Amino acid sequence: MRSRRWQRVLLALGIGVFAANGLVAQSVRVELQTAKTWHFTNPDVWFSNEFPGARLNECTQTGSNEFTIAVSPENRPINPSAWYAFKVWSDAKRELHLVLTNTYDGRLHRARLSNDGKNWDQIAKARYTAEPSNRVMRLQIKVGRKPTWVAAQEMIGISELEAWMDAKCRLPFALSNIVGTTIEGRPIREFTLSESTNANFVFIISRQHPPEVTGSVGMMSYVDTIAGSSRLAKQFRRQFQTVVVPLVNPDGVEHGHWRHNLGGVDLNRDWQEFSQPETRAVSSFLAQTGRQPGALPFLFVDFHSTSSNVFYTQPDGQWMKPYDFARRWLERTTQRDAGFKIWRDAGHNVGLATSKAWANETFQIPAITCEFGSSTDRDEIRRFSRIAAEEMMRLLLAELEHPFVPPAATATSPVEVKGD
Repeated sequence: MRSRRWQRVLLALGIGVFAANGLVAQSVRVELQTAKTWHFTNPDVWFSNEFPGARLNECTQTGSNEFTIAVSPENRPINPSAWYAFKVWSDAKRELHLVLTNTYDGRLHRARLSNDGKNWDQIAKARYTAEPSNRVMRLQIKVGRKPTWVAAQEMIGISELEAWMDAKCRLPFALSNIVGTTIEGRPIREFTLSESTNANFVFIISRQHPPEVTGSVGMMSYVDTIAGSSRLAKQFRRQFQTVVVPLVNPDGVEHGHWRHNLGGVDLNRDWQEFSQPETRAVSSFLAQTGRQPGALPFLFVDFHSTSSNVFYTQPDGQWMKPYDFARRWLERTTQRDAGFKIWRDAGHNVGLATSKAWANETFQIPAITCEFGSSTDRDEIRRFSRIAAEEMMRLLLAELEHPFVPPAATATSPVEVKGD
């Protein structure tokens, strides 16, 4: 529960409670999918997109037990992160042949199935075929009276993230906050983990892009480690405040969007113009927190998903504090988890309007986009994220005692690194 003592500490540091701030876009440029249930009578089969996070735009019967599912993005042009999610059931046990079609550029991810919307298994390879050039995927699934959930990834949506946030906010060293509201009026939540009045900050955000579930998997394991009961975590919380915004784009998650918010904007390309209420709210909160008198931001991490595991960072040799952090952090983490394949791309685009670029330029600190592959084993993501959090804590605690000083010969010489 929220602690009065920690409220006083955070308020003394200038971190007040941000209520809904009225920064709501005047018009919505995204046409929402029609929420409905399709019922076919020969045989009796039902398909539905009437649940949070669903994406099914049209359904037609094309054979006795064959159905075509059409999936469309929220608007165009758009990054082709094709997302789908629907439920299907029948009056009796039968096998269905489903043809999933993507009406815009983008590969449809191999389906995951669930009987309850909580526990998920990837469909067996023998029961699906993909035709990337035609943007088509064919599935054979067994259905019955109980709905079967079919989705591009396991669904970690608003309810799951809210439950996880609630658990974190009940910790005695946590303080929760609402930093703003979305176009549809959903709260953008933040919580801070700390047992310190020190204004040393680590910033963590995630889910700017709705389908990027593995980013949430990694982010939750990472934050769980910082919030844990280990001696290292307790020592870290006595020196640092960890500020977490786990769900930047709740409207997009709610409506099963491929990439954008309800305004039809890629939020991770809106960190210069700040045309959307979500980026305005989060950036304003972080800026106020990190620029208050005496504040020392140390690190910014934004969790995402993509086709592989990759760290996007600034180049080696660029001045910031802590210096050379990304290289040292990834090196130490991969030494402990040598089996996890992750690449570092240090080709930081200063002009690109991403959260990473904004944080680096605003605070002159390492700002890292951590991407996990959509097909990467979830337990491996959790393990790597736990180790990464531990090594981050060790490095930053050491930085307080002995700031890392680069060798004079390499202080301004970028090092070539492996990219993706």
